[in-house]
Amino acid sequence: MHRSLSRKNKGSKNREEARIQLAGMDNHISNQRNDFTQKLSNKLIKEYNFIAFEDLNINNMVKNHKLAKSIEDASWGSLIKDIIYKAESAGKSYLKVNPKYTSMKCSKCGNIKNDLTLDDRTYHCDVCGITIDRDLNAAINILNDAIDKIFKMFIIKHKKKSRHGLSPILCP
Repeated sequence: MHRSLSRKNKGSKNREEARIQLAGMDNHISNQRNDFTQKLSNKLIKEYNFIAFEDLNINNMVKNHKLAKSIEDASWGSLIKDIIYKAESAGKSYLKVNPKYTSMKCSKCGNIKNDLTLDDRTYHCDVCGITIDRDLNAAINILNDAIDKIFKMFIIKHKKKSRHGLSPILCP
C-alpha cells in the first residue's frame, strides 16, 4: 500500500484517495493491536493475583533493526501499561524484575550460559543437564527473581520493626 501511494503523482486525487485508504488500514491495524493487548491484560488479571515481568528498556531494544518491527508489532509497552493499570484497579500485585541473565541462567542450578543466541529455542544446562524450552526457563527465572525480591523486601521491612535484635521471622 505504501508503494502504491508513493507511485501516485503528488497533489493528484488518486494520491489523496490512496493516502486515505492507507490511513484507514493503519488505523485498523492499530485497533487490532489495542484490542489484543486489552483482552490479554484482562485475561491475565482475571486469572492471576500476582504477575511478574522483566523491566525491559523497550526503547533501547527497538534500536536493533532486526528486532524492532517484531517488538513494535507485539506492543510490549502497551501491554505492560495495560497490565499495570488493570492490576492496580483490581487490587492485584505485579512486580518488575531485572532482566539481566533471565534467559541465560539455568532455572534449576543457576549456571549462566553466555553462548546462547536468539536462535537457540531450547536451553540445555551443561552443569545439571536440564533441557527446557528457553522461554519457559526464562519465565521460571523471572518468577524466582520476583519471589526473591519480595522475600528481601519482607525481611528488610521486618528487620526495621525488630526491637530486640532477634531474627525478623522469630520476632513477636
